[in-house]
Amino acid sequence: MILTDKRVTMSLLLMVMFFAGCFKEMRKVKQVFYGMDTITEVTLVLPSGLDPKPFWNGIDSLLEDWEQRFSVTGAKSEVQVLNRRKEQVMPVGPQLAAMISFALRYGDTLDGGFDLTILPVKEVWGFGEQAGDDMPLPSPETVDSALSTVSYRNVRLNAAHDSVYFASSATRIDIGGIAKGFVLHEIASLLDRSSIRNYLVVAGGDVVGKGKKPDGLPWMVGVQHPRTPDGMIGTLVLDSGSIVTSGDYERFRFVDGVRYHHLFNSRTGACCRTNQSVTVWGMDPIEVDVLSTGLFCRSAEEIVAYINARPRFECMVVDSTGRIVTSREWHGRVGEMQP
Repeated sequence: MILTDKRVTMSLLLMVMFFAGCFKEMRKVKQVFYGMDTITEVTLVLPSGLDPKPFWNGIDSLLEDWEQRFSVTGAKSEVQVLNRRKEQVMPVGPQLAAMISFALRYGDTLDGGFDLTILPVKEVWGFGEQAGDDMPLPSPETVDSALSTVSYRNVRLNAAHDSVYFASSATRIDIGGIAKGFVLHEIASLLDRSSIRNYLVVAGGDVVGKGKKPDGLPWMVGVQHPRTPDGMIGTLVLDSGSIVTSGDYERFRFVDGVRYHHLFNSRTGACCRTNQSVTVWGMDPIEVDVLSTGLFCRSAEEIVAYINARPRFECMVVDSTGRIVTSREWHGRVGEMQP
């Protein structure tokens, strides 16, 4: 695999070191990828003359590999193997085990607000990987039946993290709510190991960045307006860390004038209607990815209180009325926000 092959990383590192010594001028290069049901745009600042193709190949291989291995329905999906199990205990690879472990830990931290077993509820509402916009709304009985299978507490890893135990045969997992954060973390790690000091990676509503643009100015990240597809709430300065937004506009459909979306309350089985979007900043894209999803059903005041109690994060919430609420140090930590 690209991510674990030390020879590939060393080769990229030597290339960067060589060209950095030969060329003083730096330039910005950009490439767009499609994978894991998301458009990913990667911008690198490289020495002039350094071919970015090896980096593009590495990132493309990573996205393709993860899409095949960790989607719900892929032919080579490790997730599908677990969900089609015949036994209560199943072997699990190290990367999927890491995702499950993280999700279970935050299941406790967020009091069930993030639940990796929510898949049956997503499917009955029409937000599974094979669902369509014309799917009828489920009956209350159908929702209750799906909800009865949902509980992250039905999933446990052994001490060695090489096997996973399912307390219920009906339990199925979906790591879609955490996989993008892991992918951003892996892309950033690949670039860091290759001594790329300035980059910006944007995957839908998930962003990770480091350093500056070639002209010395910081990266600027737009936060989408949840009700205006081409509009922005504001533009933020980002010189390090990750910004992730979860919104009711990312995957949604209207039925009889009512918006139904992909972010669900694991207690009620209904989509969350408290907020339009939740944006979280932090250094680790995995953590902020989970928090933006796991806090979404709470009120803006509860979300801000949660984040204010944890100084390594900041947040901005757009509630159901369009009101914008931010954490205590949002502007100071992330940078200036321009309308």
